[in-house]
Amino acid sequence: MSAMSHDQDVTRQFDDVAAGYENSAVHAEGPDLALFRHAAERLRPGHALDVGCGPGHVALAVAPFCAHVQAVDASPAMLAIAAERARKAGHSHMDIREASATRLPFADAVMDLATCRFSAHHWRDLAAGIREIGRVLRPGAHFILTDSVAPDDPLADTHLQAIEVLRDATHVRNYTVSAWMALLAAHGLAPLRTDHFRIRLMFADWVARAKTPPARIDAIKELLSNAPAEARSRLGVEEDGSFHLDVLTVQCEKRGY
Repeated sequence: MSAMSHDQDVTRQFDDVAAGYENSAVHAEGPDLALFRHAAERLRPGHALDVGCGPGHVALAVAPFCAHVQAVDASPAMLAIAAERARKAGHSHMDIREASATRLPFADAVMDLATCRFSAHHWRDLAAGIREIGRVLRPGAHFILTDSVAPDDPLADTHLQAIEVLRDATHVRNYTVSAWMALLAAHGLAPLRTDHFRIRLMFADWVARAKTPPARIDAIKELLSNAPAEARSRLGVEEDGSFHLDVLTVQCEKRGY
C-alpha cells in the first residue's frame, strides 16, 4: 500500500473531522475573531480572501464588511459546511472553492485583505503559502494571521511538536514568534500590530476533535506524564493532560519586495 502525500492526508483528515471544527469552542470563539472583524470593519475591503477557511469562522466574521469574499480550503467537507453557513447567513457575495494555500487560483495583486487562522501549522511548505498570499495582495493591502506558536525553549518545543503530531499526523510545526516575524518580512508583509494570548486545550476534547486513535492517545499521555518539570510548567500541563498553547495574531501591510 502506497503512502498518501501530505496534501492528500490533510484532505482526508479534515474531511473526516470537519463537523467537529464547526462547533469547537477553540475555533468558533476566541479574542482574535473580534480582531479580524474589527479590522474588516475599519478597512472595508473590496476583495477579501480567507486561506484555510475551514468551516468559515473568519470568512463569516468579515463578510458583512467586504464587497466580495473568497474562502478557500483543501477539504471539500469543510467547504460544504462553510457554504451552508454562508447560505444561511445570506452572504451571497461569498465564493467558496477548493484550493491549496501554496497554489492560490487568483491573479497577482487582486486582494485588499487576506486572512488565515489556525491553518498554517498544517502547511508542508509554509514559505510557499506566505509567498502566495503576498502575491495576491495589492500593495498597501492587509494580511491578518492567527496561529498557535512554539515556545522559545527547545525542551518545551520538542514536547509540544511530539504531542501535536501524535494527536494529528497532518500537523507540520508550530513556529516561534521570531520565525513568523522573519518569514513575513521576507515576503513583503510588514507587521503593524501583534497580539498574544493563551488557550487552554482540554485533553478529551482536543483528541476527540481530531479522532486520535486510542494507541496515540496513550502515547501522548505517557509523554506528558513523563515530561521534565520545565516542559510541563511551560506548557501548563494539568493532571488530565489538558495544557495551554500560545497563540499569535499579527496584522501586516503588503509592502514592495
